[in-house]
Amino acid sequence: MNDIWQYLRSADRPIVMYGTGNGADKIFDVLDSLGIEVKDIFASDGFIRNRTFHGKKVISYSDILKKYGNDMIILLAFGSDLPEVINRFFALASKHELYAPDVPVVGNKLFDGKFYEMHKSNIDAARKLLADDESRAVYDAVIHYRLSGKIEYLAEHITDLDAVMTGLLHPASYLYTLDIGAYTGDTASALISYAPNIKKIIALEPDSKNFTKLSLSTVFSGKVEPHLAAAWNKREILLFSKGGGRAVRKTDGKKTTEVFAAPADSFLDGRVPDFIKIDAEGAEREAIDGCIGSIKTHSPELQIALYHKSADIFELPLKIHEINPAYRLFIRKFPSVPAWDVNLFALI
Repeated sequence: MNDIWQYLRSADRPIVMYGTGNGADKIFDVLDSLGIEVKDIFASDGFIRNRTFHGKKVISYSDILKKYGNDMIILLAFGSDLPEVINRFFALASKHELYAPDVPVVGNKLFDGKFYEMHKSNIDAARKLLADDESRAVYDAVIHYRLSGKIEYLAEHITDLDAVMTGLLHPASYLYTLDIGAYTGDTASALISYAPNIKKIIALEPDSKNFTKLSLSTVFSGKVEPHLAAAWNKREILLFSKGGGRAVRKTDGKKTTEVFAAPADSFLDGRVPDFIKIDAEGAEREAIDGCIGSIKTHSPELQIALYHKSADIFELPLKIHEINPAYRLFIRKFPSVPAWDVNLFALI
């Protein structure tokens, strides 16, 4: 199975990178391991600031054009879910040969051709579990994107929050919900607006800065019960990265903080959840194990992030099916480049 990395190894045109940051670091690491050279790095106007990245001076798009014209391959090395930024990506792709190489948010296992062949039986098994054509189309598009790096696959079969809340989930029936990875309350806000009968959102957030914002928010009308904790498969103290933001995750590196972790079911105190959202920055498996009692016994509607690790897109549907085979499984993708915001929905 061919992939973007094999293509880049054989490319006979200069390769330039658009963007810097953590995603660019990961792409650089893969390129270095394959002996692929990045000739130059450019940034959007206003983000150049006379700086260097990986030993190369960051230049402007106009300078890149002067230097290479159309005789170059552009690697997009950062992402966004903002419409104006996504439109910029596609405008650039309409003028140049552009790819957004997929690197996992968590871990270092690439979804490349070798990975695909190694896991093909599980990939096919998960696809067979999906309940509608749209889910299978999203699934196929994400896999095609990951192998090819072509962002046009990410423009296919996208949806929005309203379509999910009114056409897939049943929030009008929700009384109690679990919000795992609550951040500063974006999911809670949506639930309150779509679930008129909701009594309590039990919200788990491991980052202290995010937790403070969640706790102090005045928009929740007492319907959010915040807990400074990580959802896990047992009671434990874990090390998490510092710094706030959405991408706060378990780590064994530097700049860490201790966080209390426990099974999400232990926060319910006898309440039965109608809906569970799990967006645990790569710890989805452990978070699922921590609410396995609720999933088996009560079959709440589920929303689970499928995009943090390369294997999530097939391993997590298979895991949910194993726990509760009665679920019908759906996949939907919200707008983003690269393939973030891909979610599994499980309903009875």
